[in-house]
Amino acid sequence: MLLLFGTVSCDLREGAYFQDKVNEVTQEKVAKRYGYPHKTEALQNGGEAWTYYDRGSGTASYTGYATGTFCRAYMLTFDKEGVLRDWTQQQCRN
Repeated sequence: MLLLFGTVSCDLREGAYFQDKVNEVTQEKVAKRYGYPHKTEALQNGGEAWTYYDRGSGTASYTGYATGTFCRAYMLTFDKEGVLRDWTQQQCRN
């Protein structure tokens, strides 16, 4: 249960960060905080789309065996000046 709470709170923290930084934070600052994105895509308007994957696993009992995994994708859209204009979060596609 504690692990699940930790996972949810991490999720809320990242979502809150991106929500608060729309139209403010630059690619440089995002890269400094999270590192280079896992996936990049050039957009027709001159901007870029960046994707970060947050992968993790849950454990159960004292054995420490993984009982399940999760994966969230944070997709960030930057304009041609490198400013964050939009973001979404979704489950990863396998």
